[in-house]
Amino acid sequence: MFDQGKTFTGRTIELTGFVTEGPDGRPLLARIVLACCAADGRPVKVGLDGTFPTTVPVNTWVTVVGTYDPKTGKDPVNGAAVPYLQVTSWHQIPLPDQQYE
Repeated sequence: MFDQGKTFTGRTIELTGFVTEGPDGRPLLARIVLACCAADGRPVKVGLDGTFPTTVPVNTWVTVVGTYDPKTGKDPVNGAAVPYLQVTSWHQIPLPDQQYE
């Protein structure tokens, strides 16, 4: 994270994405970001701590609300830093029309 979370500290954050499994078996929230086309798509991931259950199935779309957590992990696929969110609430949503943004 470019500013070590300073711009997120003390703020409520809402994110939408699909659940994937992290290297430690804990859930991550992911979205695929496209710059031009599907060939350049890359995942952006956020770790989910707090009240988010570990039993939500992979590929389930959810909206989570929480606060920045200074904990970070490392994506085993691309080595990118993975920030964490302390989830305070969440709910499942239907598959969005625009899955790639």
